[in-house]
Amino acid sequence: MKSIYNNFGLILIFFIFSNGYAIEMTGVHNVEVVSVILVKKKKWTGSWDYLVQDVPLEYSSGILHVSKKRKEYSVELEMPGGKLPTYNVNVSKNKLTFSVDIEGSMVEVVLIMNGDSFEGESYTPDGTFLLVGNRRI
Repeated sequence: MKSIYNNFGLILIFFIFSNGYAIEMTGVHNVEVVSVILVKKKKWTGSWDYLVQDVPLEYSSGILHVSKKRKEYSVELEMPGGKLPTYNVNVSKNKLTFSVDIEGSMVEVVLIMNGDSFEGESYTPDGTFLLVGNRRI
């Protein structure tokens, strides 16, 4: 009987320290192992759906692709009309900034991440426009 408790203890410790599982105590002698999805994502890397308010339809939505090689980030905008490269990409904690050339004008973009979503602004010769976005699943 003692070896059963010892083996149960080892199994219990394995579940506690392995990714993807948690322990839920349901009573004095009842222990239930509950599956938990733990997703460890690098903050900005990945693809994000975005919307921009009060701009021409072809620029109002798209996908923001953020990647990182070594310590350098890159961003590509994918819109219905095609893909656009970005310049001067900078990431500082939850803030992402970059520039993009749209029809011959440089547009500066500043985004602030809050979990799996972001808010931000784009600064253009025509004014400032609000952006919102969500991480693609």
